[in-house]
Amino acid sequence: MSRSTPRFMLTLTAAALIGCGPTQSLDHGGAAGGGGSGGGDMSGVGGVGSGGAGGNGGSTGTGDCSDPHACYTVYAHSNDTLYKIDLMAKTLDVIGPFKAPKSDTMTDLAVAPDNTIYTVSKTTLYTADPNDGHVTVVGTIKTCGMDNVALSTTDDGKLWVGDGAGAFCEIDVSVSPPAVKTIGTFANSMALAGDLVGIGDGTLFGTAVDGGSASVNDNLLVTIDPSTGTIKSTLGDTKFPKLYGVAYAMGKVFGFTHDGTGRVITINPKTGAGTLFNTFNDPTTNKPISFSGAGVNSQVTAGPIT
Repeated sequence: MSRSTPRFMLTLTAAALIGCGPTQSLDHGGAAGGGGSGGGDMSGVGGVGSGGAGGNGGSTGTGDCSDPHACYTVYAHSNDTLYKIDLMAKTLDVIGPFKAPKSDTMTDLAVAPDNTIYTVSKTTLYTADPNDGHVTVVGTIKTCGMDNVALSTTDDGKLWVGDGAGAFCEIDVSVSPPAVKTIGTFANSMALAGDLVGIGDGTLFGTAVDGGSASVNDNLLVTIDPSTGTIKSTLGDTKFPKLYGVAYAMGKVFGFTHDGTGRVITINPKTGAGTLFNTFNDPTTNKPISFSGAGVNSQVTAGPIT
């Protein structure tokens, strides 16, 4: 960037990332703000109104965040735990477990423009509390498929989910239980590898696999047209496998691996080229984290590539 270096903190689900605008200081950012208690009940009927709101966006303690779209908390996760990472210090702290009913495994998360944090398992949508990580049921999403692996909002507030078989659906959380509508299906044996992330200029990125090529191991960076539910462009091969989580910061896509190495990479949003950023261990087990998802408020500013 031609401007001064922005400040970011990443909260991982087994995470979150805080990014402040270019005029902020480099002091460490504050924690994510308080969220709602969660509006759904365990029967799967979700109360959308106050359910598990995602806090105040995690603005930094001392930075200048005069542009509200430049200061957001970025989340990511393991199967069952929420963490936060300071990108500048490259340190990770535990927020807490999801405590999902029947030990349901989370496959991804999304952060809405109002900072509500949504998480998803293969068949169920939840909201998550940013303070302790616990989830609350919103409702079933089986209409889209039985292997939902990718979740994101776009800057207009719409919520999207992708199935591992290639289906792409919209989730309407204004009704209870949520209404799920299939928009489209990826062509030519393409499917999402594990995540989507929408950003403020309307771009919707995803990590994908092509079942007919070697990229089933090395994930591709793609953009998706949510109006048709199809891949808009294939940007390039990241050369990294199992990117089950993606977020956006500092003009780059961040990818989170689910291969047992704890690797987090940056991905060039023009070429798809991946570069190792860091590796992270769970502080409790001291073992590398297998990340299962990530996300950031979909109104995050699209910045120059750095």
